[in-house]
Amino acid sequence: MKKIAVCGKGGVGKTTIAALLAYCLAEQGREVYAIDGDVNPTLAEALGFPAETVAEIRPIVDMAELVEERTGAKRGQYGTYFKTNPRVKDIPERFSRTINHIHFLMMGALRGAEQGCACAENAMLKALVTHLILKEKETVIMDMVAGTEHLGRGTAKGVDALFLVVEPGSRSLKVARDIARMAETMGVKRRYLIGNKIRAPDDEQFLKNELGAAAFAGFFPAHQDVIAAERRGIALYEYSPPMREIITKIVQNLEPAVQGL
Repeated sequence: MKKIAVCGKGGVGKTTIAALLAYCLAEQGREVYAIDGDVNPTLAEALGFPAETVAEIRPIVDMAELVEERTGAKRGQYGTYFKTNPRVKDIPERFSRTINHIHFLMMGALRGAEQGCACAENAMLKALVTHLILKEKETVIMDMVAGTEHLGRGTAKGVDALFLVVEPGSRSLKVARDIARMAETMGVKRRYLIGNKIRAPDDEQFLKNELGAAAFAGFFPAHQDVIAAERRGIALYEYSPPMREIITKIVQNLEPAVQGL
């Protein structure tokens, strides 16, 4: 399992799951890139980076000089030509921050026309995602926005697995179904559901009834360790043996299904 996208409705805990996955795979001896592609980036905190380091991290999309250098277009300019496939090969190693063999990179969000002409920035992000998914040899875990904006049809085919995090609620179910349909259309063949914030047996059963028991790779409880680790600024994987055991079992059970991809 080399290239993983983690999706879900905002607030379901997909960033927590992405961080657990990153630590679990890094502990196997892999070099892991953990990519924050959410509009509200908090993956650095979930990985346990110190607050002073988090404050220094800049999203790639906000590096105006880098975007101009690689695309040839200045931010906010209208009607200018720019490179739609800029050079990005060196960016993961050059701009990532590392903690416990996990290389962290903050992408920033795709931007709309209402924020000015962001075509060059969007081209930069799309080129970087394509490189990470299709050409980067290391393990890549992407914490995505609720939709699949970062995944084009070509890059989606390079994703080994989509982890779709869902909690026992109707809004979460709706978003999960929408993302699953988009992922299927885009050609993501392996889609696994992760039940999160399970407070009682009927929560788990509710999700199984709605989405099918066979679709779930595993379930995480609404555990007090999640809040405790966040308050202490510690990675949940290192702080909580119960949560570490769950993610380890999930990865062990899925590995044979995607081995060799």
